Amino acid sequence: MKNDEILIVQDYLRITFGNEEIQIRKPENDDDLNSIFIKNSRIGNIFRDIDPDDKEVTYTVSIPISLSGDNDLSHQQYLINLFGTDKIFLTGRGSIDDSQEVYLRRSEDDEYIGIIYKNDDSSFTFTMSILDFDL
Repeated sequence: MKNDEILIVQDYLRITFGNEEIQIRKPENDDDLNSIFIKNSRIGNIFRDIDPDDKEVTYTVSIPISLSGDNDLSHQQYLINLFGTDKIFLTGRGSIDDSQEVYLRRSEDDEYIGIIYKNDDSSFTFTMSILDFDL
């Protein structure tokens, strides 16, 4: 990602979650993989992908979630604590039991923002896609 893209996507994430401490940091050796930080703690990655057919750009946020068996936090509470907003809530996905949809409460309509899916017994990942027209 170029510096101007990083700032645009970073601003989008800050506005979406209402958290000015979200930062995207660019490594020196990879233009497509960047790290996401909150309060100087690395929380995950953001990938840039260009569709070769449409030339559309998508940014994919990927945040690992590991809750130990003695941790009584729910995935919802984990994301609320991580992003510092109580507007996050999770819903089931019908008969699909290995993932949950993630939404933000809005005054007009709730906004779908991503999915938490199960990797294995104790590991999960929150993913969020940001399309170029969202920016």
